Amino acid sequence: MSLMEEVIAAVDEMPPFPQVVHKAMQVLSEPEYEVSSLVDILKVDQAVTANILKLCNSAYFGLPRKVSSLKEAVVYLGADQLRQLLLSGAASKIYEKPNEGYAVFADELWRHALATAVMAQVLRRHLRLKIDENMIFTAALLHDVGKVVLSAFVSDKYRAIEPLVESGERSFQEAEKEILGFDHAEIGAKIAEKWDFPPAIIAAIAFHHEPFRSPKEFRLLAELVALANNLAVMVGYGTGVDGLACRGHGLLLEKLKLGERDMEELLLLFQIEMEKTCDIAGVGNG
Repeated sequence: MSLMEEVIAAVDEMPPFPQVVHKAMQVLSEPEYEVSSLVDILKVDQAVTANILKLCNSAYFGLPRKVSSLKEAVVYLGADQLRQLLLSGAASKIYEKPNEGYAVFADELWRHALATAVMAQVLRRHLRLKIDENMIFTAALLHDVGKVVLSAFVSDKYRAIEPLVESGERSFQEAEKEILGFDHAEIGAKIAEKWDFPPAIIAAIAFHHEPFRSPKEFRLLAELVALANNLAVMVGYGTGVDGLACRGHGLLLEKLKLGERDMEELLLLFQIEMEKTCDIAGVGNG
């Protein structure tokens, strides 16, 4: 069995993405969603329900009384905070893997994923893009999910990838392809297909290092995730040696017409939103 066949077999063995979260995202994508429909979906998962109530009653919100009703908590939190709580909760479990291969940076990988998702949201709002926010947050949050599967196969090969990147001769993705014959973006797209995500999210994951190769109808989303990925690295949420070799940064800034003043505003907004998201997701920011 070839290395690629072994990796594909590992992808096939991955548990499905939580259906409760999938269904909740579909409801939350509707501008005028019904709270009762959302509550009916969420209440079947005790862990999700507990997390929602825990967040609503946390010091972060400082409510004067305890909220014990799931419906009341859903109304109070609203779509944006529910989306972040549900997706980050599901994704954090996916990124928690043994310390081998890429997962030597497991905690850093998770923080980078979360930072990329927040940065993508900030970019969307700043540029006033008409792209579904659920789609942006999901694609950005899961853009590096391929590393989760590859981590079990690259513990020995990582030592060959690292010097190629550190020397500046190859981008991280180019080094992966040279040593492995494929890259984490390709594997990530196969995972997203298995999880039955829409084509736009699959494309954004597949082409987050090469957005110009994305199908035209999905290119803007891929560019947004690619730029968010680069900016997350730039502000200190990197992923080990991967963070040393981001390509195409300047071209993306130019295409999206982002100047120095835009960047200052974006980074300030990012820090504010990142702090909020870390509170919602229950992780430290730093």
